[in-house]
Amino acid sequence: MDRLIRANLHYLKQASTLLDRIDDARFAEPAKCFYDSSIGGHLRHCIEHYQSFLDGLAGGKVDYDARERDVIMETQSEAALSRVGDVSARLEALLGTDLSAPLEVKMDCGGDEIPWQASTAGRELQFLVSHTVHHFAMVGGICQSMGVNMDECFGVAPSTLRHWFKVEAG
Repeated sequence: MDRLIRANLHYLKQASTLLDRIDDARFAEPAKCFYDSSIGGHLRHCIEHYQSFLDGLAGGKVDYDARERDVIMETQSEAALSRVGDVSARLEALLGTDLSAPLEVKMDCGGDEIPWQASTAGRELQFLVSHTVHHFAMVGGICQSMGVNMDECFGVAPSTLRHWFKVEAG
């Protein structure tokens, strides 16, 4: 489980690095080429998914729909950076702990309400990596359109990175 936690911490570190490089104007600016979404909107969305996971873990019920949708976190980079730090600390505190208890998870998938689904902390940590990578890929595109230089590995899936390095080592 620690490996999954560390994978998530890796992407949260990428968020911190980005937040150190960007001003509030670009952080909150809607990008026309990405359906008027903003870097801040994507980061807020990801962080609130982490918060939902962490808040629901103790009670065994993770409701990804019960998010704050905190506008301040998507418009003020310092507020986002603070939340990234909080989430990172909470994840780090889980290292070495027993996360084997079953979970129930709820997320709106469109249409009629879907009932709670059985899951595990490990499966949800995998989901969070995938979800974060997906949104960070869009954030990377927004950054590129704004001339914000990011590491070439920002928002790249772990399997893609392994493939890239395997090909390079050839």
